[in-house]
Amino acid sequence: LAILPNKLRDPRTGRMCDVLDDDSETMDCEHLNSRQQFLNLCQGNHYQNNTLRNAKHTSMMVLWHLHNREAPKFVQQCSKCNREILLGYRYHCNVCNDYDVCQDCMHTTMKDQPHWHTLTPIRIKEEEATEKQKKERARSIQLHMQLLAHAAACASPDCPSANCSKMKGLLEHGKTCQKQAKGGCHVCKRIWALLQLHARQCKNNNCKVPSCNVIRENARRIMLQQQAMDDRRRMMMNQSYAVKR
Repeated sequence: LAILPNKLRDPRTGRMCDVLDDDSETMDCEHLNSRQQFLNLCQGNHYQNNTLRNAKHTSMMVLWHLHNREAPKFVQQCSKCNREILLGYRYHCNVCNDYDVCQDCMHTTMKDQPHWHTLTPIRIKEEEATEKQKKERARSIQLHMQLLAHAAACASPDCPSANCSKMKGLLEHGKTCQKQAKGGCHVCKRIWALLQLHARQCKNNNCKVPSCNVIRENARRIMLQQQAMDDRRRMMMNQSYAVKR
C-alpha cells in the first residue's frame, strides 16, 4: 500500500501545501492486498464500523497493522478470563478447537480446574521494531527488489555485481526444485515471497522477472471477481430498497 498524497489544500487560502514528515514510503501489507483479506482481518479481530467509537478503533488498528507488519495479525483470547493474551506465554490445546489459556489463569484457575488435555506453552513475541529497524527493513526489501530485477535481465556471466550470481542461482533453483514452495522448500518460499513483492510494484508489461506477469494477471482476475461481487451486492441492495418503497 503506498501513501500517495504528499500535498494538501489549505482551507483558508485554497493553496496546495506540502505535507511534512511524509517520506512517501511504499508500505506492503498482505491484509490490504484484496477485499477478502481485509475482511478476514476485520472479522478475525472483531473490527466493526457500526458505531463511531468502533469505526475509530478499526481505523487506528488498520493503521497499526500497516506500520507493524511483523506483529501477529490475530490475537488469541484466554478461554478462562476472556482477556487478550498479549504478554508472556499462552497455553494452547492441540486437541480442542480454539482453546488457549493465559499465563495468569494457568498458574491460578487451572490448578483447581485442570484441562482434559496437555497444554503446550507458546511464547508471545514482545519485541517491537524501532523506527530505525523498520527503515532498514524497508531499505533491505527495496535492494532485494532491485537485485531481482537486475538478475532477471542480466545475461553476462561476468557481471560485476557481487550478488547477481547468487540471485541467479536462487531463480534457477526455483525453476528446477522438485518440492517447490507448496512442498515445503524454504528457499522456494523466500523466492516466491520476493516474486510476489516485485509483482505488486511492477508496471512493466515486458518484465523479465519470472512469473511476474502471471502473478499480476492472477491479482487482476481476483480484483475483477471482487468488483463483480460488489456490483451484484449493490444491485441486490438497490432492488430490496426499491421493493420496500
